[in-house]
Amino acid sequence: MRSSASIPLYLALVFAGGAAVGAFGHRLYTAKTVAATAPERRQSADEWRKSYLVEARERLKLTDAQASEIALILEKTGQKYREFRERTRPEMDQIQTEQINAVRAVLEEKQKSEYELWRAERDARRRSGSPSK
Repeated sequence: MRSSASIPLYLALVFAGGAAVGAFGHRLYTAKTVAATAPERRQSADEWRKSYLVEARERLKLTDAQASEIALILEKTGQKYREFRERTRPEMDQIQTEQINAVRAVLEEKQKSEYELWRAERDARRRSGSPSK
């Protein structure tokens, strides 16, 4: 027969095991999931700047003067990015044109018309902001 001292030990072990399983189950239940879909629409640069400033004000406890300086920094940085994209756009367009021509060279004549249709559909989706298929 078991000693009366071991009964509380077994009860404590069962309780601890239940608590551990419960904690693990709660952790699984509350874990964030990863979405496999693309966001509906990217934020515009203006929207991003505004949300950045709102979060910076809250998290960093910025003064009005600091927020104004940071807003100016973000605006200057945005302008530099726009200028960079304008300078590099012709080279990027040339690289894309070379790729398109190389793909066309691989295709048979009857495939080329479907390729052009496919490219037009992809361009339309990209311009509308819809996710690619």
